[in-house]
Amino acid sequence: MDISITPMSHYGSYMALTYQNSETPHKKGVYLNSVRGKSKQHQNALKLIPTVNETPVDYTHQADGFTISLIFDEGKVDICFEDSERIFVKGRGKEVGLTLDTQPVFNFEYNYLLGNKDEEFCIVNSYKNLTKYMIFAPNGTVSLQQNVTMDTTGSMNKADNRSSIEVTSKDSEEFLCVIEDVPTHGGLPQKRVYSFEAALEKSTKHFEDFLSKQPSVPPGYEQTLRDAAYLNWSCIVNEQGLLKRKALYMSNANFPGVWSWDNAFNGLALAGVDDQLAWDQIQLLFDHQDELGQIPGSISDSTIRWNFSKPPVQGLFVLKMMEKMTLSTEQLETIFSQIKRHVQFYLSYKDYNGDGICEYHHGNDSGQDNSTVFRDANIIDSPDLTAFLIKSMDMLSIVAGKLNRKQEQEHWNGEAARYTEKFCEYFLIDDLPVARFTKDQQVIESQSILPLVSIILGNRLPEKAKRKMIDVLKSDRYLTKWGIASEALDSSFYEEDAYWRGPIWAPTTLLFAEAFEECGEQELADEVAQKFLDLCKKSGFAENFHAETGEGLRDLAHTWTSSVFIHFAGKLGN
Repeated sequence: MDISITPMSHYGSYMALTYQNSETPHKKGVYLNSVRGKSKQHQNALKLIPTVNETPVDYTHQADGFTISLIFDEGKVDICFEDSERIFVKGRGKEVGLTLDTQPVFNFEYNYLLGNKDEEFCIVNSYKNLTKYMIFAPNGTVSLQQNVTMDTTGSMNKADNRSSIEVTSKDSEEFLCVIEDVPTHGGLPQKRVYSFEAALEKSTKHFEDFLSKQPSVPPGYEQTLRDAAYLNWSCIVNEQGLLKRKALYMSNANFPGVWSWDNAFNGLALAGVDDQLAWDQIQLLFDHQDELGQIPGSISDSTIRWNFSKPPVQGLFVLKMMEKMTLSTEQLETIFSQIKRHVQFYLSYKDYNGDGICEYHHGNDSGQDNSTVFRDANIIDSPDLTAFLIKSMDMLSIVAGKLNRKQEQEHWNGEAARYTEKFCEYFLIDDLPVARFTKDQQVIESQSILPLVSIILGNRLPEKAKRKMIDVLKSDRYLTKWGIASEALDSSFYEEDAYWRGPIWAPTTLLFAEAFEECGEQELADEVAQKFLDLCKKSGFAENFHAETGEGLRDLAHTWTSSVFIHFAGKLGN
């Protein structure tokens, strides 16, 4: 396992361990990162530095997902999680110790040495991370070395403070240190037995239990499934602050939070694996649905963003999740009310000219942030948005039927048919969907896949349009050895690494494959899914991929990618 790509963490934890390959030698090394939302700008909380005779030593590192080993001539330091709150560090070798460099940023950021003689422990008051850690040594000694200059003006200026915790063995060649997350309060070390081996066994078993619930996969993809399950397991954080439920973060490396459409893909992968956790991924955003019916675009334990609404995929994904899990009557009533209000929000507040076609105000609202559809920075009418709303109406009709609400079932089925007619009249030109400028309804010339996402309407589309959209998507302008590019390869705007202007993405891959299946193109659906399995086996779970080479791009450990892999692998493995 390469912890410079996939941080090591534990189900529920807001701590992650990573190796940073900095070009600056003194910055290179293993770090404990905070993945709380407000830590985004300063994720590095502690740097873990092995020492001999209290002097830092060079080391090599190895990791397997559950243990990180720092190896040097005089000894070895092993690191593991016990659970979501505690990391154990065990050092072996004569005069081997550990420095935990807290790397203060602000001039009032310093730490505390507490406890009685021979029972000292430290509280790290990490203001840059807006959290706290307790450091103690069940086997060893803890001391604090810091240089603090009090600021007489009470400013928040950055300062050159130094503060580190030193851990050494007492009278043997071994120490055991515990790093405990205490985010909102202080703490005292518990009087209990501490064992590195027992902690490692506990955390490993927790993951193996999670792995055992994953779907069967085609032969040859077992290790990739294990890697995907580990990434998802390690990116789950406990309910805390604004998060009312356990949340599967997008990434412990670059995206510590939940985005409203991203998390629908994670919910789908969890359906049939952990149905409660799957349900919670949808509910995390609806826990904050406002009086107008909008849900936030993203959320973490400590941040909430309303600036962009993201595409309303939730109705579509609830339908897909219901194929893999059973919702109770109470859940059906809850989700019906939530999606109904969400659809009404769009119809009321995202149709400013009142023409019955909802608008995207920014590329970020579509999820395809810099799609060439948005290159003129105008408000646009995009066919995929209407398509998502129609799928939500379908979902409302189906759920109303399950709840024996016949009148509402007929109403929403009728609304879906009415908006499908609007869709065809407004968006289809020569049987292909186009985006338009809202202000004058002029067609936007673009070879982005964004308008083509409307193929999710499946059998609601006219047959000629359905066939033509499929032919375009499976042509060599879009479909490569690795999947469907986000911009046509022969487009003048195509770029190898320009976010939504070329690379292959997990979410659109899933949307297209599922739509092909609904349209009766099972062979094409399986082909696209198989390409994605091969892509992940080759290049891991990157945020997106080079459309022609399959190279992983941007964030290289992204959970909607691992979740789409799990979903596809489960389907092809059955």
